Amino acid sequence: MTRCLWLARSLPFPLTAGDRIYTAKLAGALASAGVEITFAGFAGDAPVQPIPGIAWHTVPGGPRGRVPALASPMPLVAARHDTPAYRAALRDLAARGPWQVVVVDQYGMGWVLRHRHLFEAGRPAFVFVTHDHEESVTRMQWEDATASPAKRLYLGQNYLKTRWFERWIARRSDLVTTITQHDADLFAANAPGVAMLPLVPGYDGVRVESREITAGTPRAVVLFGSYRWSAKQANLRIFLDHADPVLSQAGIEIRVVGDMPDELRQQLEGRYSSARFTGFVDDPAPHLAGARMAVLAEPIGGGFKMKLLEYVFNRVPVAALTACASGLPEDVRAEMLLEPELDGLMRRVIAGIDDVADLNRRQQRAFAAAQHAFDWRERGRLLRDAIAGRRGAAARGAGLSPQPDYVPLRATPNPGKA
Repeated sequence: MTRCLWLARSLPFPLTAGDRIYTAKLAGALASAGVEITFAGFAGDAPVQPIPGIAWHTVPGGPRGRVPALASPMPLVAARHDTPAYRAALRDLAARGPWQVVVVDQYGMGWVLRHRHLFEAGRPAFVFVTHDHEESVTRMQWEDATASPAKRLYLGQNYLKTRWFERWIARRSDLVTTITQHDADLFAANAPGVAMLPLVPGYDGVRVESREITAGTPRAVVLFGSYRWSAKQANLRIFLDHADPVLSQAGIEIRVVGDMPDELRQQLEGRYSSARFTGFVDDPAPHLAGARMAVLAEPIGGGFKMKLLEYVFNRVPVAALTACASGLPEDVRAEMLLEPELDGLMRRVIAGIDDVADLNRRQQRAFAAAQHAFDWRERGRLLRDAIAGRRGAAARGAGLSPQPDYVPLRATPNPGKA
């Protein structure tokens, strides 16, 4: 049986954020395809949930502090997870081989490739599992005009570090998995010759058999998310700045559901008149059923938005920025209200929220189009087969000439040279 060492920042529990869900479900799908997985990471925020075929290994300690990590030439998330305790665990786990495949989960674990020599005896294939094209995300964060000058300075240097580091990881990997075809194209442009495998997320959650939106359904739009990450917080502020004045005037309530810091919630509650904030909820069903539409408007970031599947399979019509629907089948996208800019999107929401017949047609057709398109088991088989096809490349990768482990930074980012 193929043995896989899966190296992540932390064990992916609880399954409350898109990156955790994607990691846990993809690892479970690979295990169900017949691959034996040892999954390592710092302790999660909740107890481990058994997943057949996966053995969990908790790395002692936790990430280093933010301030010491800023001095590293690596991006902040990578510098925080490259700790002495994790390096010691890596040496111990490598000695338990031979491994046929080593998964580097997210760019924050890219430092593992500096220790590839630990695995020379087994010649495993190294697979870089990406959740986004982080070079693009960090560039958009740096370009966010709402950030203070001091924050933009920090974001600019982090973008430069991320651009170099993510390309370095991709070039030293035998296989890169991406969450959309668009991301695969971006990675391929800077890692020529490296195999790319798009793996759009699957869905194994609740599927509402039927739903009818009526005139009695509250005139509300819902936004689900986890708002702990700075980019998610920036997206939420940008959306509310645009949406609150116009939706409030139209008598439409904005319901924001999801985990966020208490300080952020207090700031937002005092600033926006049409927005209502609910923290983390165990059961999203009543919150989804209590709105006429879901809105997805995240101008910062790319990748696949997993919450879209929650909306579609809970039969909530979706209004979204066009870029946020990347990765969806065209027949699912066709049933959404898509606009390239926020102002146009708000006009579509206001024009469509009282047309309950159209909203019901859209939710029914989107559900039918998506019903058989998101199978995690298929993703596991695709990944298993791609790994088997890249085993020969691992030997070539082990002989790569040394590459620098630092990135010389310019004083000012220049997006024209990205």
